[in-house]
Amino acid sequence: MSALVVLDQVTKAYQGVPAVRCVDLEVERGERLAIIGPNGAGKSTLFGMIAGEHRPTSGSVWFDGKDVTSQRSSRRATSGMSRTFQVARLVSTMTVRENLFLAALTGQRRGVRFWDAFAKRADVWADADAAMVDAGLAGDADTVAGSLAQGARKTLEMAMAIVQRPRLLLLDEPTAGMGYEDARTATAQLKRLLDVRRDMTIILTAHDMEVIHSVAERVVLMANGETVLEGTPHEVAEHATTKALYLGQGDS
Repeated sequence: MSALVVLDQVTKAYQGVPAVRCVDLEVERGERLAIIGPNGAGKSTLFGMIAGEHRPTSGSVWFDGKDVTSQRSSRRATSGMSRTFQVARLVSTMTVRENLFLAALTGQRRGVRFWDAFAKRADVWADADAAMVDAGLAGDADTVAGSLAQGARKTLEMAMAIVQRPRLLLLDEPTAGMGYEDARTATAQLKRLLDVRRDMTIILTAHDMEVIHSVAERVVLMANGETVLEGTPHEVAEHATTKALYLGQGDS
């Protein structure tokens, strides 16, 4: 199995009502894939099954050649998955630099006592500082994360996910809740962060087409729990199916 992620006939139903229906999907190593669709299309449920937050009703999820269908998200994280959320999840009482240190330490996947590492691991601090510079957050190094503006919080969360050096990065609506200018700044910072790690496989959900065009190489469009179209960002954006289902520009 050469693909890094494989979904085989994955279905998820809630009280008998399917949210995702028999989806087959392969994501190659190093690929950058966006999953899009209108509200209720099933993309968040599909994303959650890849991350390990939802267990399929039927079908299987494979990661790096192993069946991980029954694995929890925490177990998948230790094998090389990292993800962000629509609402940034940070340690709000710690500084930007400390949050990045914690993420970098987690990414090493070693059994080490946190406070010992906090004091002694100069190599981890160096990784955290490099990630901070790459994310454009060096000026906020000593700022408590809870006091950051929404755009900076999302950028910090993305930097924390990337500094863990995952094989698979899952980005859930990276510009959710931002105004136009903040979203454009965050998109540029995300692209800069990802350009540093071209070896990393990326799956993202997004409504923001500028994010999709900046990050994704392939787009899968979902509707009614099924995949209905795939192609390059330009091909999918210009397709009549997308305009009808997602952009609301189809013929009446």
